[in-house]
Amino acid sequence: MRSLVVMWVAVFLVSCSGRSPDPGPGPAPGPGGGWAADLRQSTDLGGEEVRESRDGPWIVRAAGSAAADGAEWSGAPSADGAMRLGMAEGEAPAPGAPPTGGVALGGDAGSATGDADEAPFPGPPTRDAQGGGRLRAGATDDNEDLEGFVKFLAEWGDRPETAANHDPLDVRDRRFVRVVNREGKPVPAAEVRITDEAADRVVLLGRTYGDGRVPYYPNLAGPPKSPVVAAGAPEGNLVVEVRRDGATARARWDGGSAEFTMTVDVAKPVADPVALDVLLLIDTTGSMADEIERIKESLLSMTQKLRSLGREFDLRYAAVLYRDIGDEYVTKAHPFTSDLPAFDAALKTVMADGGGDTPESLNQGLAEAVGRSDWREGAAKVLFLIADAEPHMDYAGDVRYGESLAAALARGIRIHAVAASGLEGVGSLVFRQIAQFTRGKFIFIEYGRIEESAAAHGVAGAVKSNNLDDILFEQIRDEVARWGR
Repeated sequence: MRSLVVMWVAVFLVSCSGRSPDPGPGPAPGPGGGWAADLRQSTDLGGEEVRESRDGPWIVRAAGSAAADGAEWSGAPSADGAMRLGMAEGEAPAPGAPPTGGVALGGDAGSATGDADEAPFPGPPTRDAQGGGRLRAGATDDNEDLEGFVKFLAEWGDRPETAANHDPLDVRDRRFVRVVNREGKPVPAAEVRITDEAADRVVLLGRTYGDGRVPYYPNLAGPPKSPVVAAGAPEGNLVVEVRRDGATARARWDGGSAEFTMTVDVAKPVADPVALDVLLLIDTTGSMADEIERIKESLLSMTQKLRSLGREFDLRYAAVLYRDIGDEYVTKAHPFTSDLPAFDAALKTVMADGGGDTPESLNQGLAEAVGRSDWREGAAKVLFLIADAEPHMDYAGDVRYGESLAAALARGIRIHAVAASGLEGVGSLVFRQIAQFTRGKFIFIEYGRIEESAAAHGVAGAVKSNNLDDILFEQIRDEVARWGR
């Protein structure tokens, strides 16, 4: 891996009370007035116009032939690219009519090959190795063995077939900022900004997770218009600012310690019930056809299990489906709703179709899910990515997934990446990056022995095997149970 990496991250700032270094002018504050990383969806993708329409509760974005044939278009996004996904007061989400088109078996299957002088990537798991019934899956946490994950990045990231097809996010020498109140209890959903004062450059916009911690990766540089400087910051030149519910704190840090603790005067950092936002980001191209029904069953089963949680929570669901240019849609987004029966009904209508080449518009799906969904301020935020292919990295006007990960960190969104069968080398690399960067789990559907499935994704560390719906439920259960504890 490169020792110096420039991450394409677009960030904007708002002024903070106290004697903060002036970051210079920037766009308006994000939702709720908070600091946030700015994601702007382009109205042109890969040379094709992107158009938006409404299909019941769904916001549909299409490009290429599908967009050209569309009817009742509502027009392109506003000049700043924003279309907040939300419903009018009192509007009940409807399940909507089933999508047109059938389920295309096969679809966009492909294969990855290695360089002649290197061992090729392990082949994707065989799709028919599991029988009927509940899907089995494995899960690993690359944050628990960051050293092993860095070795994986070095082995897989510099191969000729991957070098131009992923964002090289250098996560070595990870640090944490931990935020607590005066009683020493963790403060979740606290905004954290770190500025390298010498370079006059913001190096982190983050929001703490349930344990009051947010990761800081000192070897990442950005935003793109800032001067490229040596990785890391001079001792004492890091200014850490924290705020939550109007309370603020500011301190200097040399960046040398593995964890830096900040205290903010928040009397009650966690409200009851816990606000919980869960978004499902699903690849619905044709190659997912053989698994999507069982995956939907797993997701619906997870919803049932949530009712058994002992801690009170206020749950909302949302979904973003994605395909590719020329398909019926590039993205199709269902806004957050607390009407779970209606959401379940909408989820049951999801079908797999389209695709063609192996990569899909995962970048667009992730940007839609992270940047334009109506996540609540102060909520526990969980996103499940479920797919079987890597993102297109060759579309002009796209939002690269590295940008969306920076925005997810700024919003405190934890992403768990679920690899369906057929995910190949580049996809495994990208999915593991997405999960690790946002402190999520990498989950993979088992085909054959668990060891074989893990090896196909380059996983060499500890793996937990269970039914997929149980693994998904465990992530939600832990998010709620550990929120502010």
